[in-house]
Amino acid sequence: MMKNKGSWAAAKINFKQLLPAYIVTACFILVGVYNIIACLMRLSDNFYVDMANYLYILAVMAPIMIVSRNFKKIMFLDGNKRAFYLGALINYGIIAAAVSLICIIFLVVTKAIFGSVLIIQSLVDVFGWWNHGIAIAFIQQFVFLLLVEVFIHTLTSMQTRWYGWLIDAILVVILCTFIPITELRNLLISFFNMIIFNSNIVMQIASCLVLSAGLYLIYLPILRRKEI
Repeated sequence: MMKNKGSWAAAKINFKQLLPAYIVTACFILVGVYNIIACLMRLSDNFYVDMANYLYILAVMAPIMIVSRNFKKIMFLDGNKRAFYLGALINYGIIAAAVSLICIIFLVVTKAIFGSVLIIQSLVDVFGWWNHGIAIAFIQQFVFLLLVEVFIHTLTSMQTRWYGWLIDAILVVILCTFIPITELRNLLISFFNMIIFNSNIVMQIASCLVLSAGLYLIYLPILRRKEI
């Protein structure tokens, strides 16, 4: 039984039930450890992708597992939909913050220790967030990861309904239509520039937060109709 039927109790249950996601993420991080050893021992070239980037896998897997596995468990433990709704948001906020912080710490430490012998790449660099300083890079990465988690959460929650398949089909059609046509492809690129590569820091952060809030509000009526 849930000692506390609130959102924090639901969030704690969600974290405990993410063991498969933790294991998969850990396996990829071990690959990253092998890669840096191989680079330092000259067994491969000196181009190294920071192992902390593999933590993005956790941010992708967590919402899938929370939606598909944990909802019924929390309901059976005398929880409620409001607790699940807010608890999942707590999970995503903590995961996004932890992943963002660890990625930045690893990048700073790795560059300080191995920067003279390795070409180190991190998504923080690739996305251009590093150019704005450590604190801003953390915030930009955090809001982007939060958006990714909320998007996956909302999309996964639709898969048991007919409109979930419809949304999947629409997304496929958008990709298949927008990519070949120059004007539409530019529109798609503009969207990703807005939420990832935007040189306007405030616009990038605001757009990610607004989209996250909008997606999670879309999820609310889905949750209300969700059967246990």
